Amino acid sequence: MMNICQSCGMSMEGEGLYGKNKDGSINTDYCKYCYPNGEFNKPNETFDEMVESCIPFEVRAGFTVDEARKRLIQNLRTLKRWR
Repeated sequence: MMNICQSCGMSMEGEGLYGKNKDGSINTDYCKYCYPNGEFNKPNETFDEMVESCIPFEVRAGFTVDEARKRLIQNLRTLKRWR
């Protein structure tokens, strides 16, 4: 089963994409970009800021900006960090 980052929604297909806890152990809830060293990379980032920062990745995957924003708002709301 593939884990999905509970902050940005990125698929984490291998251990190299997992975040790290403060003690250096692997954190399987969050990716290395969102949670690199036992805390969020941008601890004060709002939900709306996360949506906007993820839009370019969705656009590269073939969605329009509007489609990407709508998808992200819907999908990110289900993740642990944003519930």
